Amino acid sequence: MQLPLPQNENSRLESLRSFRLLGTSREQVFDDIACLAALICDAPVAVIAFIDEQNVWFKATIGLELDEIPRDGSFCAYAILQSDVLIVSDPLSDQRFMSGFLVKQIGIQFYAGIPLVTDDAHPLGALAVMDRVPHLLTEEQRDSLRILARRIMHELELRRGKEFQSPHQRIHLAPTRHLSGTVLLVEDSDNLRNLLHRTLEGSGFSILSAADGAEALRLCQQHDGTIDLVVSDIVMPRFNGLELEERIRTIRPETKFLFITGFGELFPELRERTKYGASILEKPFLPSELLRKVEDTLNQGKAATGTEG
Repeated sequence: MQLPLPQNENSRLESLRSFRLLGTSREQVFDDIACLAALICDAPVAVIAFIDEQNVWFKATIGLELDEIPRDGSFCAYAILQSDVLIVSDPLSDQRFMSGFLVKQIGIQFYAGIPLVTDDAHPLGALAVMDRVPHLLTEEQRDSLRILARRIMHELELRRGKEFQSPHQRIHLAPTRHLSGTVLLVEDSDNLRNLLHRTLEGSGFSILSAADGAEALRLCQQHDGTIDLVVSDIVMPRFNGLELEERIRTIRPETKFLFITGFGELFPELRERTKYGASILEKPFLPSELLRKVEDTLNQGKAATGTEG
């Protein structure tokens, strides 16, 4: 089959080149977004891909050890023709994809991808999740892909804007603050826990890490020093994050809490916790949003007491 092209293919390629993405090394910010997409969609494979004349080039990959694949027969070549999420639930019976590299060589049997579109309507590539077995996506998961795609393009547009500024116009940003303190991280998903651990530790925090509430409570009892903040998912095995907070507050009443959740509406009592110093971070979120929320939570009350640094 002849590969279909966007109507604005020439200007699309010019726009892609203006971002200076092709051939650049992997970056943590894009790896983290791909990881979030995989976690949210419960998929083993996620990619952030950009498409030039001949190839699909991967800026970030989770569960796929490839730098690029041929554009012909690729899922992403069709995703950039869409205005919304492209779902391919059975590529083995779809003439567009049955001979494609990912299907024949990697065994992909499910694809969901959303185009990455510039402010001037040029689709540069796609954010996609894939699986080697049949898979379904909920509407909430599709919404999450839309959100993450917008975050990718926001990051890229900001970079391009700075690149186009003259040296006299460029804003000199203050250096990133190096934070400190001890955080107890409680998350039953290994992948998400590792991502959050890496993000917090990379910003200067000492991390105690637990896979469930029981392990977190044990660490809390055994740790000799201060635990400044507990970052905990709400939905966990054994007992949930709200029950964990009640138990920890009996032994460490000064510890602050940040709850991460995609199911806040199922816990109406969660909003009441904010009256007692707890904070909420709704999924999906970027690592930068986590750090900002952690800092805000730790600073609660400092201004009033005159202890803010």
